[in-house]
Amino acid sequence: MAEERGYRLPPGYILRFALSVLLGRRREVGRDAAAVLARAGPPCRLLGEEHIPPQGPFVLVANHYERPGLKVFWGGMLLTAAVWQRRQQSPRWLMTSEWYDFRLGPLPVPVWLLRWLFRRLARAYDLVIVPRARERGVGRAAVLRAVLDAVSPQGRPLALFPEGIGTGRLLRPPEGVGLLLLALGERGVPCLPAGLYEEEGHLVARFGPPFLPRAEGEKGERFGRARDQAMLAIGALLPRGLWGEYTADLERLLEKGEHLA
Repeated sequence: MAEERGYRLPPGYILRFALSVLLGRRREVGRDAAAVLARAGPPCRLLGEEHIPPQGPFVLVANHYERPGLKVFWGGMLLTAAVWQRRQQSPRWLMTSEWYDFRLGPLPVPVWLLRWLFRRLARAYDLVIVPRARERGVGRAAVLRAVLDAVSPQGRPLALFPEGIGTGRLLRPPEGVGLLLLALGERGVPCLPAGLYEEEGHLVARFGPPFLPRAEGEKGERFGRARDQAMLAIGALLPRGLWGEYTADLERLLEKGEHLA
């Protein structure tokens, strides 16, 4: 079995990025992503990019794919570059406000330092910080503003990894993901699913057709169903070995003769 290759960000980009973060300068994440992938990223392959809406808002959802040597941000950059190349407009990624148990080698990085860094990163790339449950309402208001911005015809698309954590095999995200997708869907903002995986030494981003999440039932049930609808759409774009917690659901769809992707 061939050894899996590892990839690192080029030092020159890290220096330019760090300077922009420290000085509070804005950067275009789509342009940066395309440049870094071309110079130092893994061999990439795009499938189904014709499904990316050429205009108007949407919310991009993808699986959290990573392994040793290939961090999740490589997949995020590939998706971002694909949207940028399609419409010269980058999606606004949702990112957590905190990251626990993060280390640089053997050294733990304090949460307060990561929180500061994430906010500077969000400012540089116009990202949306999603607050932890106990955090102040200021962060939640920022998320709401981003959602409302996505609803407007001129608004930039949103993008997120619903699972938040993982290694590529699908996990069941929190129901709050379904709440967000339903709120957008009710305003006519479609969900664009994408599957990230590796095949023949390439990092693959496979896009599926956009859809409007629909769910009936009580509030909690509706959120869970909308979440699962999005995750099943992502799973339909992945190899069977990455179906994870949605394996049984996807197999049932296959047994019913439904076309997955």
